[in-house]
This record gives sequence, C-alpha cells and structure tokens, in this order.
Amino acid sequence: MFLKVFMRRIFYLSVFFIVSVVNLEALSQPSDAVYGTYIGSGGDNALVGGDHKVTNATGAANSSTNVKPNSNSTTLYVKSTTGVSTAYLQLGLATSSDPVIPGGTTVYIKTTTSALGLLNLIGGAAIKVEPYLNTTATGSAIALNPAGIKTYYTADGNIYMAVTPASAFKSIKISLVSAAVAGLGTIDVFYAFYGRNALNNTNPFPFNIADCGLPNVSEVNTSGAVTLSSFVNPSYAIDNSISTATAFTTTLALLGKMTQTYYFNGPSNLGDAVRIMFSKGTAAALGNVDIASNLTIQAFNGNTEVGTATPFSSLLTLNLLSSDLLGGAGGTVITAYLTPKNGNSPAVFDRVVVSFTLATNLSLDGLTGLNGNGLNVYDVRRVPSAPASSDATACTNIGTAALNALTSQANINGVLTAFTYKWYTALTGGSAVATGSTYSVNNLSSAGQRSYYVDTQKTNCVTANFTNGDPSSRIKVNISVVNPPVSPPVALAP
Repeated sequence: MFLKVFMRRIFYLSVFFIVSVVNLEALSQPSDAVYGTYIGSGGDNALVGGDHKVTNATGAANSSTNVKPNSNSTTLYVKSTTGVSTAYLQLGLATSSDPVIPGGTTVYIKTTTSALGLLNLIGGAAIKVEPYLNTTATGSAIALNPAGIKTYYTADGNIYMAVTPASAFKSIKISLVSAAVAGLGTIDVFYAFYGRNALNNTNPFPFNIADCGLPNVSEVNTSGAVTLSSFVNPSYAIDNSISTATAFTTTLALLGKMTQTYYFNGPSNLGDAVRIMFSKGTAAALGNVDIASNLTIQAFNGNTEVGTATPFSSLLTLNLLSSDLLGGAGGTVITAYLTPKNGNSPAVFDRVVVSFTLATNLSLDGLTGLNGNGLNVYDVRRVPSAPASSDATACTNIGTAALNALTSQANINGVLTAFTYKWYTALTGGSAVATGSTYSVNNLSSAGQRSYYVDTQKTNCVTANFTNGDPSSRIKVNISVVNPPVSPPVALAP
C-alpha cells in the first residue's frame, strides 16, 4: 500500500524542519519489544535511466539495547527516467519463542528525521510495506488492515510508520518505489519493532503519562479538496515547549478539512481538561478566515467520540472574542481549556482532534507564495479540572475573608493525589499572590467587590515549565465587602 498522501502534504513546503528535543517525560519502546533482524535487501532498476541503492543494509538490524540509536540506519534510494525502480529491505520479527506473530499486531518502523529525506520523495517515489508469513519475500504478501500505513510524529521529534498485518506474519518488506516517469527518492530506515504485550495500536510507547498530561504521538490528515495544504513541524505541538508550534498551512487550498490528532498513551483521569495554546496565522489572506467557525476540537476515547465537536470560539472568554484574534491577521497566542463531557458528566478520553475547515477558496483571495499559516498550535496537553471554590462576604470593620479551594480529583485511579493551589488577582498572567488551598485576604476596609482567581497543579508532576505540573484553568472567586449594620440607638430610662 502506497503512502502517496504522505508526500502530497509536504509538496509545497519550503521549510520542513524537525529536531529532537529533550523531553522530561522520556520516551522508550516497550521493555518486551522485539526488533527486526536483517533478512535481505536488493531491488530492480527501470529499463531506462534507472538506479537503486541499499546503503548499510544491516544498519536497521536489531539492537541489544531497548532503544536503537538514531546514528545507525539503512538508506534506500531509487531513480528512474522511464519505468519503475525499486529498493527494498526485509526484516524478520519472528523469534524462537514467538515463531509466528499474530495478525492484528502493530509494527512500528522508525524512519527518517531528516527534512531532506522526506523532500526527496517529491520526485514521485512511494513507500510500500508488505508483511510475509515467510522469512523471505516468497509467496503472497499479507494484507494490511484497512488503515494501511499510518505516519506518527512523536514528542521527541521522530517519525514512525505503523502497519498492522491482518493475519499472522514473520517478516516485513519495506520498499521504496520510484514513479514510472522521472522518479527519485531516498529514505532512511532505523529499525522496526513490535511490543509483545502492547495494549494499543496508535502509539509506539507503552507507559501511561496521563497524570503529567503531554501527548507523545500526533497524526495529521487532510480530507475533501484540500490537496495543496500541509503541516509544518507536526511534532512541535507536543514537544513540551510553548515557544514552538505546528503550523496548519495552505497555498491554493480549496474546500476541505485539515486535522491533527494528539494521542495520549492511556486514558485520562475522570474530569481532566485539555489545555490548548494556539494563534491565528499571519498570512494576510488567511486573516479573512474566521477561526470562530472554522476551528473545532473533539475528544475521543478510542474511536468513540466524547461529546460533540466544540468550536474554538466557545472556549474563549469575552475579552478574547473582542480582540483581533478573530477579525485580523492574528498572531496573538491564546490559551484555552476544554473539559470533555458526555452530556453534563465529565468523561474519560485518550486523544483529541483539532480540525481546521477551509470553507473558502483562498486562491480567490489572492493568496500566493508558500507557507501561508492558517493556524499555529503551540501546545496540547491534559491538565487537572479547575478547583471548586465559593464566593465570600466580609465586613469592613473586620477586614478579613477566608477563601478555600478544593479539587474534585483528589482520588485519581483510587490513589490520593496531592495538589498545589495558587491564587491570582487576574484571570490570565501575573504572579501568584498566595499558595495553598486556603487564602486569608486582609485589609478589606472599604466596601465593594474584590475578585481573585485560583488554579491547581498536580504536585510532583514535573513538566518543562512547571515543577508541579501544568496548571488548570483559573476560576473566579468574589469577595463582597460590606459595611457593618448601624446599631440602633439605646433608649435610656429617665
């Protein structure tokens, strides 16, 4: 099965740059991972102007370490003028203890992290992965599940192809195939593996990072007539940095939809929220795109929708709705929160999908050139639900009010979890004026209303920006300061 849509998405990119970042929630393959061993390699040349090469054929062979280093790989190269050239690498996954791998087992293939390695596929080459029930490429190849080859971008900046054979197999053959006319391509293969006891088929990493909230895999797709659109740096929305972003881009986009799915390796805690940091693109013509109606976010638990797709506009406060975010060219980074629910009840989820619908033929708006960003997504993660707190009343003659905050998630998966609370004088930004589940406000000597805001963080859950995990949204707590009642005069008996 060919991965032509993979090449199409990057056709018009002038810059495609993916780097590995240090992630505090380190990624590693399953401890019981089985890596592919070298079986064979080779290929065929086109009759006219054809060439193929397999460089360092055993470079993608299995390693004794849990995670193979990225410094060792096999390179496949093809070239053709007329006709088709093919280069292939075959890796065996069967072992003496597992002589046959069951159908439905997902195999992950660590592929190039090089922009050049991807862009070289523009010449018309395509990738094909075929499972076999033999340890040689003989007999008929085994069909893949209907999803075919899926491409996952991981939080550490790497790229994995994932395939799930429909029936039992022993080996996989990875081929690079040129186009029939003027085809050219090259790609690196670092290793292939599967997890014996893997519990999902959408993630190459086995552990549950639900409590610290960062997705570790993302996937991008387009549908409809959006054929000249793409995604710049798909891993940047999950790289644990709030200064880098995945860009939803377009050149001559027609009607259609662009989506990015963010996968968590494990179910959320009941009541978790999604925090998303985003900005509108800065291309002039795309300033006419109304993200209030064109952008939605949807949670899923497996393939089951949680609630309904939520427009981004409903996540924003009135002051953000009145900003230039929705009407101008954008550029302002916005932080918004969504608590997935079924009806009115908080729900468990393991992934979220951001959809950018292009409802206008942007080519008619005069958009020219490359990399017209329609949307930038800086960070997506799960955070605790906002704590609960009650408004308070204070008298000016006493001048003190006691505020209290309490999370509804004190017990997570049956374990008592510690939380840190911080109090602010603004809905966003600023420094905390107090820390703790209680806050005693003093010097309330004049009548009126005071407003404070409180959020919560999971204690001892370290992320790149916070020592106690990323905070929930803030909730507003009001203090009504009133004058004491006037005492009636005392009548004295004569």
